[in-house]
Amino acid sequence: MGEFIAPWNLLQLALISVYPMYMSFFRIANGMSLLALYVDLLIVCVPVLFIQMKLGGYHQKGIVGLFSQHVPIAKGIGVALLIDLFLTCVYLAPLICHVGLYAMLSMVEKPYVWGTCSNEWNSNQCFDHETTTESVPAFIGPQGRQSDARLPEQEFFDYSYLQEIPYISNITEFPVWHFSEAFQKINFSLAPIALLVTWLLVFLFIAFGPRVCGWILFLLGPASLGLLFAVMGYGYKNLDPNHTGNFLKRFYKLDFTGFVDPKANPSVIDDWINGFNLLMFGLPVWTAIPVSIGKWVGKGRISRNVNWLVVIFVYACIVQVPQLAMAPYLGNLLETKNVAIFTETMFKGFKVVFHSMPAAFAVLKVPPVYAMLFYLSMFISGVMFLCIAVMTIVDNIVDSLTSRYARFTDRRCCTTFVTSFLLILLLMGLGVLHMSKVGIYLIVLMDQSVVRLRFIIVILLAISLILVYVKQTFSIGERVIISIWCGLASISAAGLWIYNFQQTINNKVSYNNYYLLDVWVLISWIISAIPYIAIPAAVLHSCMSYDGSCDEKVHYLMCGSDEDERQQDYDGYYPAPEPTAPPYTYMDNNEYLYPMNNLSKNNYDAEMEPLNTNLRHTNM
Repeated sequence: MGEFIAPWNLLQLALISVYPMYMSFFRIANGMSLLALYVDLLIVCVPVLFIQMKLGGYHQKGIVGLFSQHVPIAKGIGVALLIDLFLTCVYLAPLICHVGLYAMLSMVEKPYVWGTCSNEWNSNQCFDHETTTESVPAFIGPQGRQSDARLPEQEFFDYSYLQEIPYISNITEFPVWHFSEAFQKINFSLAPIALLVTWLLVFLFIAFGPRVCGWILFLLGPASLGLLFAVMGYGYKNLDPNHTGNFLKRFYKLDFTGFVDPKANPSVIDDWINGFNLLMFGLPVWTAIPVSIGKWVGKGRISRNVNWLVVIFVYACIVQVPQLAMAPYLGNLLETKNVAIFTETMFKGFKVVFHSMPAAFAVLKVPPVYAMLFYLSMFISGVMFLCIAVMTIVDNIVDSLTSRYARFTDRRCCTTFVTSFLLILLLMGLGVLHMSKVGIYLIVLMDQSVVRLRFIIVILLAISLILVYVKQTFSIGERVIISIWCGLASISAAGLWIYNFQQTINNKVSYNNYYLLDVWVLISWIISAIPYIAIPAAVLHSCMSYDGSCDEKVHYLMCGSDEDERQQDYDGYYPAPEPTAPPYTYMDNNEYLYPMNNLSKNNYDAEMEPLNTNLRHTNM
C-alpha cells in the first residue's frame, strides 16, 4: 500500500514552505512595501496557486505533462518555465554558496576577519569603526564627502573575498584567500570547491525522488527557522531595545499621503513595487514549482483543496522573520555609527547581507557563533529552494521519459537518479564561472536578465492555466469565479512587471560603479530571450509528433488528446493489469484446445491458476 501514498503530506508541506525565506534576507521591506506585499499576496497569488496546485494534484502531472495532455499548443510555455527555473538556479547557487562560505569565515578568527581597516587590501577610503564621526571627512577620498567612505566589511567582501577586478577579462581566474593563517597554507582557490559541495548536497537530497527529498526538507525547514530564532533571541535580549524599536518604527511607518497626492510622497510607488518584487522573487507563483508541489502533496480531496492555503499562510508568517531577526543588529549599528555611510542602499541586495550585517556583528561585538548561525540559516533556506527547483525540473523530465518510453517506467528511481546527476553536472559547469573574480558581475547580469521579460510568461501562463482549468469537472461556479480571478490577477501582475521593465530598460548592468560593455548588454538580452525560444519549438514538436490530417492536428493542439491515459500511482508506476484467464474454449476446427469440462471445483489445484501480481505462491 506504500506506493499509493503521496510523497508529501500537508504537515511536511507546511514546514517545507519556509524555503522562500531566503529572499527576505536580501530585500528589507518597509511598512508600505509590506502592505503592498500582503495585498498582492491575496489578490495576485491566491487564484494562481489554487489552480496550479489543484491541477497538479488532481492529474498527478508536472507543468509540461499537464499542458501536453490538455493544451499541447501551450506545452512550450511549460518548457519555458523550466528553462527560466534552470537559469535562476545557475546564478542563485553561487550566491547561496557565498552565504555558506561566510558562515565558515565568521568562525575563522576572533575578532572577525572583516572588522578592521589595517589590512593590505584596504584603501584610503576605509572607514574604521573606531573612528569618530567628525574625523571621517579627513581621509575619505577625493570627493571629500562622508558618503564616499567605505566600510571595512565592504572592502573585505570586494577586495579580499571576491578579489574583484574592474573589468571582465579572464573569467577563469578564481580568488585565492590569504586573510587568515588557516587560508595562507592553502595555495588554491576554495570557491569552486565550495560550489561543488553545495551542488553535491542538493544532489544527495533529490537523487532518490520527491519522497526522500520531502523528508529531508521536512527536517531542514525547522532547522533554518530555529537557527534564525536563536540569532533573533540574542539580539532582542542583549542589544539596546530602544535602538531596535526606533529602527522598526522607522521601517514600518505607513504614509498614505502618496495615494492622495503623489508629490507629497513620491516614494509610495517605489515602495509598492519593492513589496511586489519581494513577493514575486520570494514566492515562486509564476514558475513551474506550484504544479509539481501540488503533484507531490497528492490527489486526495482535502490535500488538493487545502495545499495552496498552507503555502499562502506559511509565507505570510515567515516573510518578515529575517527582517525582525536583523532589526536589533541594524538598529543598534545605526545608532552606534550614525553616519552618512549607512545610507538606505546599505539595506538592499548584497549589501545588507555582506556589508551591513557583518559590520553589525563586528561593531556590536556579537559572539561569532551567532554570525555563523545567521548565515547558516540563510544557507539552509537557499539550499531548500535549490532542491525544490531542481527536483521540479527533474520530475518533469522523468515524467516525459516514462510517458514516451516504456523501458523507463519500471526504472523510474534509476531514471530520476541519473537525470538528477546530469542536470546538476550541467548546473555546476555553468555556475562555476560565477565563483571567479568576475563572478559577481555575472551574477548581477543573470539576475537582471532572467526576469526582464517576465511579463510575457505571466500572461501566457495565465491563459494556458485557465484553458486547462475550465475543461475540468469541478464545480461550475468554482471554475467561473477562479478563472475570472486568475485572469484579473495575471493582468495586475503583468502590469507591474511591465512597469518594472519600463523603469529598468535603460539601466546598464553594473556593480560598484563598473558598467559592463555593450557586448555584455547584448548577451543579457539573449539570456532574457532564451526561455521563449522553447514556445514555438514545442508547438512544432507537438504538431510533428501527432499523426493525422491538418484539421486533426489543429484540434489536437488546441484540445489535447481524447484518449484516456493509463493511470499512474504516486510513484509514477503503472498499476499491474487485472488478472485474467483464458476464455472457456478456444475453437479450432470445432475442437477444444483447452478442454475444461472434466474439471470441477472439488478438484481445484492452485497450480492451474495463472501467476500474476496478486498470486505468487506455488505448491511445488
